Amino acid sequence: MILAIKSSLALPFKPMLWCVAVLMGSSGCGEEGNLSKSEYAGTKTAGGIAAPPAATAPVVAPAEGAVEQPPAQPRRIIYNAQVTLVVESLTAASQQITQLVQASGGYVSETDTNIQSHAPRTGTWKVRIPVAKFDAFMASVSKLGELQHTHVDSQDVSQEYYDLEARISNKQQEEKRLLKHLADSTGKLEDILAVERELSRVRGEIEQMQGRIRYLTHQTDLSTVTITALEVKDYTPPVSPTLSTEITRTFGQSVSHLGEFVRGLLLFCVAVFPWFVVIALVSVPLWWLVRRLRRRA
Repeated sequence: MILAIKSSLALPFKPMLWCVAVLMGSSGCGEEGNLSKSEYAGTKTAGGIAAPPAATAPVVAPAEGAVEQPPAQPRRIIYNAQVTLVVESLTAASQQITQLVQASGGYVSETDTNIQSHAPRTGTWKVRIPVAKFDAFMASVSKLGELQHTHVDSQDVSQEYYDLEARISNKQQEEKRLLKHLADSTGKLEDILAVERELSRVRGEIEQMQGRIRYLTHQTDLSTVTITALEVKDYTPPVSPTLSTEITRTFGQSVSHLGEFVRGLLLFCVAVFPWFVVIALVSVPLWWLVRRLRRRA
């Protein structure tokens, strides 16, 4: 009986199990189909068929009517150099330096020659050379003798120079506005005088800045080179003195000092003699009067 009940219960469940299996299979097929579609779509994208173009950096086209930036302005640099040479003849070196300066388009601004006994002759020249010829001049002057020392110093004044140019331009625009205001002014005399004072101040600032920019222009257009030449021709170094020479020199110096002392003493006596006479004229009568009073007492 129990077996009969089990068999009766199992009969209705078999169709139900088959239905569940069929439903699960159809669901799995649907998901597999959807997955295949998505993978296929992804394959298309990876292959570049359906994918949108990759994002790239935007290319900015120049605006129409844009003003191009002016080229970079040349730098303003002040060059100073010192050169020391040993030469055979100072006269020949002086002529060669003058020729090099003239060939470079410069000029000699200062010269000094030192001549002493038992010492080599020396000469110093301060010359101004155009900046474009500076390197060539330095190379040429270094060959005039044995080079002992050279030094080059530079100072960049570009910022100050172009700042002055901009400030001058602004002040000139301000000057034009003041002149226009002064020409169109019909107000009180005090207002006109105030405008004239402001105009005078602006012009003074312009002249001051223009003077500074002229100085910088002169300094940057021409470099300064100081040349020192030491002559070795016919130079005899001083000989060390012997004992007899030192004795003679010391005795001579002692006599010289004694003579200076006597001379100073004589001058002192001459200087105090008038005062001595005055003191004597006053003190002698007083001494005589005091002595006479003592005798009476």
